[in-house]
Amino acid sequence: MWALGCIHDARKEHKQAVEWFTKGAEPGLPYAMHDLGCSLDTGEGLPAPDYLAAADWYRRAAEAGNAGSANNLSNMYTLGLGRVWHIVPATSPARLQSIDS
Repeated sequence: MWALGCIHDARKEHKQAVEWFTKGAEPGLPYAMHDLGCSLDTGEGLPAPDYLAAADWYRRAAEAGNAGSANNLSNMYTLGLGRVWHIVPATSPARLQSIDS
């Protein structure tokens, strides 16, 4: 499944690549989870990037041992992407808190 996604991705058939990456990612294939995260992060094959979903797939792939996903997730967090943030009252010790932790 992941390999078929790679073939479609190489042919610039990104929509089909996302479909195959998804089929490989759902049962837990780390490379498919990583590549699905990349597609969601860049928005290739999709109407727009989905940073929350990309971060979720990167996290899953990183937990399965994919170092590239750990790196990409770190980069997203550094840029402030992939997490939902909200402002808390100024009297709170933490000015910003993540609501998805």
